Amino acid sequence: MKVNVISRKLIKPSTPTPQNLNKYKISFTDELSPPMNISVILFYPSNPKPILIEESLAKILPQFYPFAGRYIKKDHFVDCNDEGAEFVEAEAFNVELFDLIANTKNDQLNHLLSRQSYQVDNATDPLLSIQITKFKCGGLVISVTVSHTIADVSSIGTFIAAWSNANNPPEGDKTITIGPSFNSPMLFPGKNLENQMEQIKTRDPNIVVKRLLFNKEAIESLRSELNGDDGLFISRVRVVSGLIAKALIGVEIAKHGKSKACVIAQAVNIRGRTIPPLPKHSCGNLAIPSVTKTKDNHIMGFHELVCLLGGAIDKTIADCAEILSLGTEDGCNVIFQSVAKMNERSESGEEMKVLLFSDWSRFGFYEADFGWGKPIWTGIGTMPAQNVTILMDNKEGDGIEAWLHLNHNDWPYLEQDDQMKLFMIA
Repeated sequence: MKVNVISRKLIKPSTPTPQNLNKYKISFTDELSPPMNISVILFYPSNPKPILIEESLAKILPQFYPFAGRYIKKDHFVDCNDEGAEFVEAEAFNVELFDLIANTKNDQLNHLLSRQSYQVDNATDPLLSIQITKFKCGGLVISVTVSHTIADVSSIGTFIAAWSNANNPPEGDKTITIGPSFNSPMLFPGKNLENQMEQIKTRDPNIVVKRLLFNKEAIESLRSELNGDDGLFISRVRVVSGLIAKALIGVEIAKHGKSKACVIAQAVNIRGRTIPPLPKHSCGNLAIPSVTKTKDNHIMGFHELVCLLGGAIDKTIADCAEILSLGTEDGCNVIFQSVAKMNERSESGEEMKVLLFSDWSRFGFYEADFGWGKPIWTGIGTMPAQNVTILMDNKEGDGIEAWLHLNHNDWPYLEQDDQMKLFMIA
C-alpha cells in the first residue's frame, strides 16, 4: 500500500483557551505513562456525502484544549497555546479498502497514521494528530493519534464521540451531551517525575504484530472449557486474556524447556470505579495496572490462569474504590505500587518477562458516525513494545480482536500452538 500525503495543516480551536487554563500541569498518572503516541483507526465504506470535518474539529477543540497545545517536557505541563491539532489529508489509490481490511499485514496500518508511536514529546510535536486517507473505491479512513502523556484510549474514545457528534448531530431525543473534563491533575497532582521508561526513537523491526479473532462462538466454546457454571459469566476479555497468556507462557517453555516466572499486567480503567465515581468522559491517564506473577517451574492451565488474572483484576477494582478517599498522597502511592510491581524480580533474582494486556473494547469506536455511516472496521497503530496485546471489539460487539505484538523469533513457537492457530487471521 502506497499512501501519498496531499496536505498537512494545523487546525486551531474556534475560540481561544482562557488565560486561566493556559498551563495544564500533567497529573501523577500522566507522568507514569509511557512516552509514546497511541492511535485508533476507523474505516468507512464508499459514501457520496462530502467530507466536511475540519470545522467540527475546530468547534470541539476548545473542550479538549490541552490537545491543541504543546507539551513542555522539562516543566511537566502543556502550554495550551492553541497552536492547533495536526490535520493531514492523504490518498491510497493502489489498494481497495476491503482488500486492505482482509489482508492487513504486520504494521501496514501505520501508513494510515500522520504520526508514528515514537514521534512524540518534542516541543514542536502536536499532541493530537489526525489523518484522513481516501481510497479509489470512495472509502476513507480516519486515524486519530494522541500523545499518551496526556491521554489514554478512553480519552480518545471521548474525543472521537464528541467530534463525530459535532459533525453529525443526533436528531431529536437522541441528542447526546459529551462533556470532557480534565480534572485528573487535581485528583492526582504531578510530582515532576522523570519518566523512567526509555523513549523509542524509531520503529523496532523485531516487533511483528498479528491479529487473532475470537468471535461469539469461539468465546462461548472457550467458556465451556472453564469448570462449573461460573464460566458462563466470565467476561470475554478475561477469557481471551487467559488463553493468550497461557500461549505466551507456552512460548517460554518451548524456548527454554521449562516454565519461567513472568509478570502479567492488565490495565484497569478507574473511571466509574472510584468513590465517588469519576465521570465516564474524564480525560487523561486514568488506568492503573492489575499485576500478578507466575512462578518458576509451575505450568498453569487455562482455567487456573483465568482465575488468577480475574482475581487480580477484582482486587484492583476494589482498590480503585478507595483511591480518592485515601487522600492525594496515599492515593498516588497505591497507583505507584501497582506500577512498581511490574518491575519486580523473580524469587531467583532474575528479571521477569512482562506480558501486558490492554482492553480497548467498549469505548464506542464502532458508533462514530461522522455523517456517512458507522465504521465497518477499527484498527490500531503498532505498539512500540514486545509482548503487548491490545484487545478490541469486533464489529458485532460480541467478540474480540486481539492485536498481539511479539518478537519475530517468538512467532514460530506460538504458531505451533494448535489452539491458537484457530484464531490467527493475519
